[in-house]
Amino acid sequence: MSGSLRSHMPAIYAARLPALFDRPVLEETRATCERCAMCDHDGSGAEPASANTGFFQPDVKCCSYHPTLPNYLAGAALADATPAQGVGRERLRAKIAARVGVTPGWLASPRKYLVLYDAARASSFGRSASLLCPYFVREGGTCSIWPYRESICATFFCKHVSGAAGHSFWGALKQYLAHVEAALSRYAVAALGGGAVEPNLPRMKLTREDLEDRPPSDADYAAWWGTWVGREEAFYVECATVVGSLGADEYTRVVEDTGGKELLAEVAARYDAVTAPKLASRLVRKRELTVVPSPGGVRVSPYSHYDPLFLTKDLYDALGELKPDETTREGLDRLRREHDVELPEELLLSMQLHGVMVPPDDP
Repeated sequence: MSGSLRSHMPAIYAARLPALFDRPVLEETRATCERCAMCDHDGSGAEPASANTGFFQPDVKCCSYHPTLPNYLAGAALADATPAQGVGRERLRAKIAARVGVTPGWLASPRKYLVLYDAARASSFGRSASLLCPYFVREGGTCSIWPYRESICATFFCKHVSGAAGHSFWGALKQYLAHVEAALSRYAVAALGGGAVEPNLPRMKLTREDLEDRPPSDADYAAWWGTWVGREEAFYVECATVVGSLGADEYTRVVEDTGGKELLAEVAARYDAVTAPKLASRLVRKRELTVVPSPGGVRVSPYSHYDPLFLTKDLYDALGELKPDETTREGLDRLRREHDVELPEELLLSMQLHGVMVPPDDP
């Protein structure tokens, strides 16, 4: 994982993304797909994957999620005739043929899957093949549509080099990309016409067809697709053509002027917080901190159960001495004066990045 943020995005719209995407990508070297950092590779089970969750299964990993592809990404994957994308193309075609989760705007998961995912995520994410992505290739543990991944797949990491600060950056980027996907998907549907309309399907309400793993009725399906019914693959490929030919001015109108600018500003702020961090003027140990006793100290999970941090007892106790009614500098001076404890600012900044230390008004 290297290069620019732009190079990390699907090529179909990477060139149209704003200048922010020319910045270097934040390399997440601790989240490894080839040798998943959440798996017990040696079988010892000696080191828990997190403070209170189990190891991932090597043949499931974080691919226990069904992506929702916007029409133009599905179309770009279908139009890619290279041998490397052969498996992905066939799986996309099979999904289209099944007509489940197939709408003009998205090639999505079955709605029944969403209900199960929400109910089972805490217990089974990374551990149950029942949630496995349909585009996952078990032989080798790879993704058959990776160049055309959607926003969640492009921004999820189980562990972050910069801890909570990195997690916040990728979360902000996910929100921006989700906006991009929704805006460009709507634009493509409107551009192609033919009576295609995106149905309004509430996330947590299932039809009998959803419950029984059946496609929608022919009448409902035809109402969504208009004159494109039976030509869904061609529609998705045309969506890719529409988005691929979008000019910079039109991209700005469709994406940036509909809320994208504000979301992008948040991405930039979160990026700066990682690459040019500043020690907060006041810091306290985070109140809502998952803490698990461990030999010689504690394991804390400041922002994610997937990424615990070990602290010695002395360090954990010293961090708890900083008070909200004094500046960070005053607190460090007091610790040195009253307790003969030296907390280097570099260490405190690391604790801030990882979310162990936060401004007093944070939870």
